[in-house]
Amino acid sequence: MSQSSWKDEVTKPSGFLSVFSFCMGVWLLLVSIINILVGAFAPGQKIEWLGFFNGSSLADAYSEHASITIGSGDILAVALSVAMIFLGAKGIESTVTMDSFVKSLIQRPKHMMDTSKSPLEILSNWMIVGGFLFYLIWSIINTTWVDPGIYSVCIVLIVGGLGIEALRESGE
Repeated sequence: MSQSSWKDEVTKPSGFLSVFSFCMGVWLLLVSIINILVGAFAPGQKIEWLGFFNGSSLADAYSEHASITIGSGDILAVALSVAMIFLGAKGIESTVTMDSFVKSLIQRPKHMMDTSKSPLEILSNWMIVGGFLFYLIWSIINTTWVDPGIYSVCIVLIVGGLGIEALRESGE
């Protein structure tokens, strides 16, 4: 292996990590906007991101939400989410292109019903889309966007679906 090919392999962005960074950035931006507008912890309660991330007591992780306010933690969370989206998009563009990534997202629900696909591909699509929809619907109904219980259910569905998809693609 020559020096230039070794360096290219080490510095080449990971497709999986790029997509992960992009999706986590979009999620953090969504929750941050909801937190600024109405409070994402519980009805009338806002996440204090600095207390939430540093493992402070529960009382330091949220505050009352009376009106639209932007604190230093909100600015930090939005900046982090924008950085994650930017880095993820750059990695996606260099590995699979953003156009093909967006097309695959748009076509995913169609693949849920396509009987010409393998049963594993259909199952993985149902698990991924179902995990995202379950999180959105549950969060809207219960008006809380940061609940470890719902994360534990949704992560199993989403990561399980992605794992099935990765295993299926590696066997082709």
